[in-house]
Parts: sequence; C-alpha cells; structure tokens
Amino acid sequence: METKRKIAKEKAKKVIEKTTQRTVKLTKTVLIAIFVVMIIFTIIVSIIQFISQDLNAFITGIATLSIGGFWAFFLGYFGWRMGETVEASFGKIKKK
Repeated sequence: METKRKIAKEKAKKVIEKTTQRTVKLTKTVLIAIFVVMIIFTIIVSIIQFISQDLNAFITGIATLSIGGFWAFFLGYFGWRMGETVEASFGKIKKK
C-alpha cells in the first residue's frame, strides 16, 4: 500500500512540475508578445505624428511626456519606499 502511495506522490510531483513549466513558458511568451506589440505601436504612432505635425510640436510633446514619465517614476519609487518604511514601522508596533 505504501509503495502505491509513494508512486502516486512522485507522479503528482512530475505532473505539477510540467504544469508549472508550461504556465511559466506561456506567461513569458505572452509578456514578450505584449511588449513587442507595445513597441511596434509606439513606433508607428510616433512616425505618424512626426509626419502629420510640425517638428516643433512633435518635439514639445516628446519632451512633455519624458518629463512626466520621469516624475511619475520618481514619485512612484519614493512612494513605494515610503510604503515599505510605514509597513516596517507598523510591524514593529505590533510586536511591542
């Protein structure tokens, strides 16, 4: 009886490993596909805007988005760090 149970456990582990590997592979493929589509979309939209607008307005738009992206990253990062600090502080308070 113990032998069957051990074989079933080993078989279950192999099935779970295969499923996990397939899931990771699928997720990786989907993420790569999404990023490729985003990059292609960005390139196409940039070319269309470059052709349809005057150069000054296009460069102003790019600069505006760049500055906004920088501030979004900067504030998001420090907000995340502040959240970690607050979480650690609350963890210390609970222990006391």
